[in-house]
Amino acid sequence: MLELRKKSATGGVLMSENEDEDDAEDAFYDETCRIVGQCCLMLAINDAETDRAQLVYQLKRLHWKIMQLTSESHNGILMAIGQLETAEMYEERTGRRRE
Repeated sequence: MLELRKKSATGGVLMSENEDEDDAEDAFYDETCRIVGQCCLMLAINDAETDRAQLVYQLKRLHWKIMQLTSESHNGILMAIGQLETAEMYEERTGRRRE
């Protein structure tokens, strides 16, 4: 289906709110993947095991460092940790079972 878009005063096409949100979600996901990829590369360059537990550990260290430097949480790293962390890892870290 063809979607009509508004034109701005300068003649450019304005994006709808949904497109802006979709682009932001795509950029967020891409940034998260880039960070996880960089962690994997760092581990490989240092001849370290690139397994789930090590990756979660390194992402947690990175998140802690970002929190120290900026006093802000990085949602992309938290999302990656949440995706990679097993139920056992979560329970060990929090003392409760994942729901």
